[in-house]
Amino acid sequence: MVTQTLDAAATPRPGPRKAAAVHLFIIMALTALLALPLSPGEVVGGGYGPKLFLLGRMVALVVVATLLLRSAGRRWSDVGLRRPARWWSVPLAVALGYGAVGAVVAGLQLVVLPAMGLAAPDHGQFAALKGDLPEYLFWALPVALGSAAVGEELVARGFLTDRIATLLGGARPGWLIVLAAVILQGLMFGACHVYQGLGGAIATAGVGIVLGLVWLFTGRNLWAGIALHGLVDVVSMTAFYTGVAGAGS
Repeated sequence: MVTQTLDAAATPRPGPRKAAAVHLFIIMALTALLALPLSPGEVVGGGYGPKLFLLGRMVALVVVATLLLRSAGRRWSDVGLRRPARWWSVPLAVALGYGAVGAVVAGLQLVVLPAMGLAAPDHGQFAALKGDLPEYLFWALPVALGSAAVGEELVARGFLTDRIATLLGGARPGWLIVLAAVILQGLMFGACHVYQGLGGAIATAGVGIVLGLVWLFTGRNLWAGIALHGLVDVVSMTAFYTGVAGAGS
């Protein structure tokens, strides 16, 4: 009995980099698995079932990410879900970030994507929102402000950035490693939007990187990114509802 106890105590726990690699694999595999059964185009105009599944899969990702963070001795406050040190930095970051999102998306769509021979992001799946108030309210409120603004910021800017930085730099990554993690999470974020076409994935990756930089600018805090993400998506859904072209994430 004593020998078994000593052996168990002597068993080394996985290092932070190995744990981060496992966590990234789990969350990416789960994201792919949950994305396969349903695309946004199948939810627009669909019944309660597809809509609940769309919201439920983000809840599932947040729950799993929470458990994985806890297994690493981390909390959401450790990756940015905490009170900002300076509240005035939040509206400033949102204003600057909104301008940056517009500039990045415009630059990609007007210069980069045409140079690469790629089409602009395909938002055709949201065409049915035009003039449909109940559908618009669903996408503008629980999806844009809940699933996207809160859920995606927690999982992408919070969880992914933390786990990538740990994978690359260990328990205490330097700022260059964190910056690299911001870029990589943006690319992964864009890949999750490949249903908008390759051009849409690239444009959304640019938005994801801007949101990551907002997280850095505000002292690695998630609140400005949550507000900015919600603003961008609500404006986009409003544009689809009114028939004006929009660039959502």
